[in-house]
Amino acid sequence: MNPNEQPPKNNARMNRIQKVSRCIRLFLQYGIPLIFVTYGVFDFLVILHKVVLSEASHPSAADSEPYPGAFMFWAVLNLIVYLFWYRTALKLFGFLEKGILFTAETVRCIQILGGIYCARFIMDLSLHFIAPSPDNHLLAAGFDDLFTGLLIIFIGWLIDEARKIREEQELTV
Repeated sequence: MNPNEQPPKNNARMNRIQKVSRCIRLFLQYGIPLIFVTYGVFDFLVILHKVVLSEASHPSAADSEPYPGAFMFWAVLNLIVYLFWYRTALKLFGFLEKGILFTAETVRCIQILGGIYCARFIMDLSLHFIAPSPDNHLLAAGFDDLFTGLLIIFIGWLIDEARKIREEQELTV
């Protein structure tokens, strides 16, 4: 057996990782845009009055936000963060689909994803202070995003350290 060749057991595991990564990447690449297009078509049909929503779904004038500019700015920032997450997730699952598991590129993608979750927490927290409202509670600022982001960054750091240890062991004869 060639020393660079992987044993059959590892090939089966790698094939499973690649297949699942391909499925997730395809869902991200085609499923999520399809969901957005579906919502857009549905909203267009509502505007044309082809679909009628119940009265509870329509916002009233009393429900209008006191800081529309802040919420619009927050929505645009949220969209930018989401698109950055989307691009990074596609890139990560593309690497995993190709069998590139423990490299600096995959670690960087994982750590960027963790940073994105932390950025979402900071955005939600800043929205609470910029535009306070009765519905905008501090506890709803998304502390779960902060915990998730820090956990993802920690896992990325562990993978990076394991990669460095493996590289040192390969250099040792």
